[in-house]
Amino acid sequence: MKLLGAFLKLVRYPNLVYIFLTQYLLQYCVIIPVFHTYNVSPTLTDGWFFLLSLSTVLIAAAGYIINDYFDINIDQVNKPERIIIDRIISRRWAILWHTTFNVIGVALGFLIGWKAGNPLLGITQLFCSGLLWFYSTSYKRQLLIGNISISLLTALTVLVVGFFEPQLYSKINVSNAPAVYPLLRIILLYALFAFLISMIREIVKDLEDIKGDAWLRCRTMPIVYGVNASKDISYIISWILIGLIVFVQVIIFPHRWYITILYLLVLVQLPLLAVNRKLSKAVTPKDFHYVSNLIKLIMLTGIISMVFFIFYF
Repeated sequence: MKLLGAFLKLVRYPNLVYIFLTQYLLQYCVIIPVFHTYNVSPTLTDGWFFLLSLSTVLIAAAGYIINDYFDINIDQVNKPERIIIDRIISRRWAILWHTTFNVIGVALGFLIGWKAGNPLLGITQLFCSGLLWFYSTSYKRQLLIGNISISLLTALTVLVVGFFEPQLYSKINVSNAPAVYPLLRIILLYALFAFLISMIREIVKDLEDIKGDAWLRCRTMPIVYGVNASKDISYIISWILIGLIVFVQVIIFPHRWYITILYLLVLVQLPLLAVNRKLSKAVTPKDFHYVSNLIKLIMLTGIISMVFFIFYF
């Protein structure tokens, strides 16, 4: 049981649940209800869509494993009590699981692409796998590149569902066009939300890990620009995100989506303001860790907002 618990921590199982939840809510609360409203059938059946989500989760799990593999020295400074590789799971087994998950995940991507009518769609999963490798080996130690890489991958968790639905971009016709254009806007908005909220969290995590990163001469934002400047950048991104949500609320107000507007206000926008307030007072790694967890909760409430589409389509 100890080994199983360590393995689940290594692959960040709560984050994997987030990925499954994001993709399933997007498919079954947004895409399929809108398609059914206009009598359009989705390309992937339930079984094939499960394999798509499984592919994404396996690649993400492989990314978490290789990240910890290359982070052993940093973690010995930042969080020695949370080290798993070399203490509970050997490096050899970590690389084996990383490789196995990547191979299966990418192979599934090409198989599902074939089922969707374009095997080259599998390149999306291959790109994610490669980007996670380069992030772990070098990008995360470089200014902004690491933050942008992870934020892009978070957005791709949303976008990949659209990529494997060819009717959204390559098979547009008179019958499905009324469903396609609203869906494209919705998917892009959620992807942008995922990118921005992830950027904020990545900056906060860099603030939390500044001691170990500085010891290994990483060039993260807090090290290059300082703690206060990094906080200011996160505030700016937060206000951009709040503004984006206000934009959405203005658009949906004439359609009387009042409950959705209230939900976003109470469970996304106000918590974002709380994040800014907590971040302004944060000093210790424990403070920044608390802010990081609060941002994860906002990610969850943002994802769950997809449920409301069931009631409007």
